Amino acid sequence: MMPRDGSPSAVKRVHVYDLSRDVLRRADKQQVANLKSGEGQERRLRSTERESAKYRIVHTPTRVLNSGKEIPLIGLGTWKSATGEVRTAVREAIECGYRHIDCAEYYGNEKEVGEALKAVFSAGVVKREELFVTSKLWNTNHGEDRVRPACVNILKDLGLKYLDLLLIHWPVTGNSGDVLKPSTGETWQAMEKLVNEGLVSSIGVSNFSIKKIKDILELCRIKPAVSQVEVHPYFRNDEMIEWCKAQDIHVTAYAPLGSPDSANLLKRKLTPSLLTDPTAERIAKRMNKNVGQVLIKWGLQHGTSVLPKSVRSERIKSNLDVLDWDLASEDYHELSSFRSQLRMVDGSVWISSSGPYRSLSELWDDPAENDRFSNFIRSQYESSTLAPAVSISAGIEMPVVGLGTWRSEPGEVQRSVLAAVRAGYRHIDCAEVYGNESEVGEALEQVFTEGVVSRKELWVTSKLWNTNHGKRKVKPAVQKTLKDLRLDYLDLYLIHWPVSGNLGPTLQPSLEETWSAMESLVDDGLVRAIGVSNFSGTKLKDLLETARIKPAVNQVEAHPYFRSDGLFDFCKSRGIHMTAYSPLGGAPDNESLAKRKLPKLMQDPFLNELSRKLDKSAAQILIRWAVQRGTSVLPKSTNPARIKVREAPPCTGLRHQQGQRDI
Repeated sequence: MMPRDGSPSAVKRVHVYDLSRDVLRRADKQQVANLKSGEGQERRLRSTERESAKYRIVHTPTRVLNSGKEIPLIGLGTWKSATGEVRTAVREAIECGYRHIDCAEYYGNEKEVGEALKAVFSAGVVKREELFVTSKLWNTNHGEDRVRPACVNILKDLGLKYLDLLLIHWPVTGNSGDVLKPSTGETWQAMEKLVNEGLVSSIGVSNFSIKKIKDILELCRIKPAVSQVEVHPYFRNDEMIEWCKAQDIHVTAYAPLGSPDSANLLKRKLTPSLLTDPTAERIAKRMNKNVGQVLIKWGLQHGTSVLPKSVRSERIKSNLDVLDWDLASEDYHELSSFRSQLRMVDGSVWISSSGPYRSLSELWDDPAENDRFSNFIRSQYESSTLAPAVSISAGIEMPVVGLGTWRSEPGEVQRSVLAAVRAGYRHIDCAEVYGNESEVGEALEQVFTEGVVSRKELWVTSKLWNTNHGKRKVKPAVQKTLKDLRLDYLDLYLIHWPVSGNLGPTLQPSLEETWSAMESLVDDGLVRAIGVSNFSGTKLKDLLETARIKPAVNQVEAHPYFRSDGLFDFCKSRGIHMTAYSPLGGAPDNESLAKRKLPKLMQDPFLNELSRKLDKSAAQILIRWAVQRGTSVLPKSTNPARIKVREAPPCTGLRHQQGQRDI
């Protein structure tokens, strides 16, 4: 029935329901499908929420490049990440808040990086446009015909449609001759075409000198947006940073932690460790940060973006936790003031007599580059400013301040010996029973390889342990010590204790027998001087009655709480020099051996009063007391800063009245 006005809108709709069995069945299926669809959406939502919970939002600062693109100032480096590690590292980094991933064709792990990126994008939390991905063109892919295929292959491995930044990895192609072929100009023009095609957003260079970048600027249509080079406190690269800043070229710092693993790549025995540098460690400790964080923050304050590398979850996270604090101005400047600078990744693998780079100076366009390594090594050494040496009965001179190595933990003693020798120590005291002579030997080998201190300039003492007394055991024992220390001879070899472990009324083997075997070591040239340790005056008397070679040294405990005056006078009267171990009092090191509490000399009220009065540490005063008394002295430390403080004669001299009260 039509409405009176004839309009269709007035028609009443009548709903007719078909209740037949087939229709109801179809309706049920649709309801089930709708229900399943809703449940699927809910599951996907819950899954996305779970994934989102894994991601940390970090507002990493960025820098606008001359291409107009923004580069996050902290990125994850992926060089030398082992197979299977980089996939997890990249995913964890992005979950932690990183938005900059640095890759390279040469690293051989871009497929794994691509798998991580695919997983991240599939999670739906981070979008492609939120990530900045860099890769690098390898040396074998320079030239007009090879650049584009190389870029396409990189994109395929990474699973991306475009790169945010593509760099020429090195100004190297592998050719011989005086001129680089294909030329950098040809390669750069091919890189510019990638920008035009939309395959890359920005282009730049890596490991280029200022001169080589200038050559590009003379012919380029698109200027380099980034120069990625090595930068850290041991190699600040100040000139490059300042020049690039003037040219509106951003500098990215690789190896911001000093590239501790570059030694193996470059087959270099010596690589200074920035991560264990005393200055960096001291600043980190004061700020309650780890050294890596301090170095990353230094790089940011130095004006660069930085690419710390790690595959460890906790390190990946901590390396990014540097955005809510700053280095104090004095700390930044102290880290920026290391005297000599060393390029760790120096490109020496590209140097060839057939060209085009026949020296490091030619590769980096810097005449100083050839001598940089030797200059850096020399800069690590202080001149020896120790108290004078003492002439012992063997007719040779022994430095009166040495480094003790007793009870140094595994891994500590090598570092301590290196720090001591570089600080000016020329006397290292070891012992077979300390169990660390192999580590001492590694340090000595490095010292001699560095070529600043020769073997003749260093005094090395070791000691024969109780179980190696007797004519048949002494020589094999010293030969093992020499092998562990990597030496041809010892300057001084001591009988550690007048003890052999036997039972009965007399010592067996006898000290006379053992001493005779020690004398034979001198005859054989295996040791220069021999002596004893922990011997009383009576035992020394017995030894002197039969000795062909008189003991040159008696090494005993001596400090103001245990002066050993009688023994000191006896040794002096017999022309035997006394060396003082435990010069700082020994506690708490000796408490575990003594199984009782020992008085702490370093906390003595008078000593601390004197320390304030003389503006010297308690340790310095005790060392000076021992030297002034006439003994040589063996302070022990594994702290490089303390080692350095203790190496110089700590006071001009204690006045006699002060000394008497102190003693």
